Formats: sequence, C-alpha cells, structure tokens
Amino acid sequence: MRATARTVVVGAAAAALAVALAACSSSTSPSTSSSTAASSTAASTVSSSGSSGSTSYPAGKEQVCQARDQLKTSISALTNPSLLVGGAAAIKAAVDQVQTDLSSLVSAGTQDYEPQVNAMRSSLQELQTAVGNLGNGNMTENLQAVGRAIAATGTASGDLFTQLKAACGS
Repeated sequence: MRATARTVVVGAAAAALAVALAACSSSTSPSTSSSTAASSTAASTVSSSGSSGSTSYPAGKEQVCQARDQLKTSISALTNPSLLVGGAAAIKAAVDQVQTDLSSLVSAGTQDYEPQVNAMRSSLQELQTAVGNLGNGNMTENLQAVGRAIAATGTASGDLFTQLKAACGS
C-alpha cells in the first residue's frame, strides 16, 4: 500500500511538472518509449532533438542554447511515467541529471540569467532533499514535500526557459 500511494502522489506531482513545462515550451515532448534510466533517456533525446538533427542558434549563443536544450530534455524526463517504475532511485537519477544539465548551462555563461538560475538551483535542492526523504519518516509529509518541490522546479524552470527563449529563440 505504501508504494502504491507513493506512486500515485509522485505521478500526480510529475503530471504537475509536465503541465508547467508545457506552458513554457512550444512543442518539446520526448518521444522515447524506452524504460531505461532517465539520465540515459535524456542523453539520447538530446542528440535526436530538432527537426533535421541540426539546430541553428544565434551567433555567440550556441553553447547556452545547447545547454538549455539539454536541461529542457532532462526536466522533461522527470515527467516520464516510466520513471515511476524505477522508484526513488530512478527519480533521484533523473534529478541528478537535471542538476548536471543546469551546471552545464551555468558553465556555458548565463550570467544574464542569474536570478532564474539561482531559483532553479534552490528548487532543485528542495527536490533532491524531498526525494532523499522518501521512505523515511511520515510518508504523507514526504510525498507532499516531493509534490511541492516538483511544482517549484516546474515554476523555476519555466521562468528560466522564458528568459532563455529571448536569447535562443524557440
């Protein structure tokens, strides 16, 4: 019963993140039907994104835009229903991939987006902590914390992607 309740709440939270991402994305939906770990899903989707395999970015913004695309893919992987099958370990791996991709975006030079990046870091830390608490203590409180953290991550990523859209276009 505990695992079922956890799956339902985490699934609902993932759906909330999907809605938040859909609001800030024109047509970004990974078409991966694999049940592999989220990090490998994210990595394989990045190389196949774009209409003809090659995306054109504004001059001087190539690294930032590529990092943005990787981050968007890894965040989208958090909403993949197959992620729930892997349980807390798969969710943790997906969150870690988002953290890695956010670090890549920062390395690409996003000083202009520092407030949004800091908000994203904060929400990701909250999500990592909440996921780390799954299975310990009060299940209901832990699941609610995961839901709140996913919603905060969705909001922060939406704000960041809105700002990056100005630099990278679609």
